[in-house]
Amino acid sequence: MQNRVPFCLKRTFAVTLELIRWMANQLRLTLLEEGEDGNVHGNPGALVALQGDVPADLLAATLQVLGSVDETGVRSAIDSARIGKQAAFAPRPGVQLLAVPIDAGRAAVLITSQESPLAESIQAKAAAADLAAGVSHEVANALSAIVGWAQVARERPDKAPPEEALSLIERSATVARDATQDLLRMVRHTNHERTRTDLSVVIRDVVRLIRPEAQSKRVNVHADVEDACWVEGKRSQLFSIVWNLAHNAVQMVPAAGNVSIRASSRGSLVELEVLDNGPGMSEAEQARAFEPYYTTRTEGTGLGLAIVRGTVESLGGRIRLDTSPGRGAKFRIELPEAGVKRESDLVPKRPRISRVMKPDEAERSHILVVEDDEGVRGLIATTLMLSGVTSTCVGSAEEALASKGPFSAAMIDLTLPDERGDILLGLLRNKGLVTRAAIMSGAPPPDDADPDGKPERWLRKPFDPADLLQTVGELIESDAKARAASGH
Repeated sequence: MQNRVPFCLKRTFAVTLELIRWMANQLRLTLLEEGEDGNVHGNPGALVALQGDVPADLLAATLQVLGSVDETGVRSAIDSARIGKQAAFAPRPGVQLLAVPIDAGRAAVLITSQESPLAESIQAKAAAADLAAGVSHEVANALSAIVGWAQVARERPDKAPPEEALSLIERSATVARDATQDLLRMVRHTNHERTRTDLSVVIRDVVRLIRPEAQSKRVNVHADVEDACWVEGKRSQLFSIVWNLAHNAVQMVPAAGNVSIRASSRGSLVELEVLDNGPGMSEAEQARAFEPYYTTRTEGTGLGLAIVRGTVESLGGRIRLDTSPGRGAKFRIELPEAGVKRESDLVPKRPRISRVMKPDEAERSHILVVEDDEGVRGLIATTLMLSGVTSTCVGSAEEALASKGPFSAAMIDLTLPDERGDILLGLLRNKGLVTRAAIMSGAPPPDDADPDGKPERWLRKPFDPADLLQTVGELIESDAKARAASGH
């Protein structure tokens, strides 16, 4: 693999040491310098990496930070900088080293890593940007189907029986919900998913999401996967691997081209292959294929394959590329098998709506619902009514504060037109209208959340009726226990 300068240092002008120091500190990178006193000095990032003990020799300090790498390459880069020549080196995948001259006989070393929090954030959001186009297309298609079937069922019930129309509307809505959840998983900073994932399910989701783009280019995307290919890793990690490889393949193949995705279990490993019949790569292109920010496409970010390689290696797997000009490309990935064969071992069965709450608890409960979207508010009110729960439903914070309580619990949207949901919850508690509540939102909790408005539950949008009733049931149960303990 050829060496290259990290993206933040690739410039047409000479980079000064002062600028490197500033960037290293701002971006939390590791910087080591040979001082005039003969000692090696490190910035805060280096002191953390070295646990406060900086070796006196620059090469030794650099190797201690990097761990097991090619010492010859690192030594060569430092020696070049000491004689006045800037040198870049990639000691291992995902890590870049830049050696720069200070003055005669002295050098500084800057180390960047794909594993840093900053790099992970950049990679995840760049991948999400590529995914967003597929998601928006799928959501638009699903909404068109929902609106269309609703109109047909209302205007021509003789041609579209309500039961059939509702079934198709539910199916389209599920597709839209799954697509938005895929995007949210990519951009959230926290991930509470289980550590085992069925790769076959991920592949089918990717094929479904990427099909509109492929069809627009007349590219055929085919999946041949075994059921229950369980691997150790978060769903978002596996989704990122498959999406980036499939997306790259669709971008590279010509019209009427083919992209194949295969997955199967091989002993203690799960093997994933993504093949295409595109133009392939030269030896020089193949050597740089996994470098961050290297791309042969003008509209590409150059991050896709770097993300894939870094994610595969973080999961304890390995990736190989087989390609040559005119022969397409084949990516082969081997990942450790999780050893879990049945989805029922990992995914709890979804409760039926009618069995979430006890009838007597439901009849004694009164829920305050604060949601400005009329459709969502109506769905919540209807779902609660069908379960025997009384509710007061309003569309603003002003209406909520004017409601007659107290309430057993509250379901509050985070983004209301006149107040944020957590702030409203604090106000409702201060007025004695409610004690327990859940905040409903597709976004993560705000960094400046009101301490008085901390909810007992956080219900992620989009949700379905079973999710809603499960949350309401937990709130009602905890409220009932608290009342019993206090003697009320």
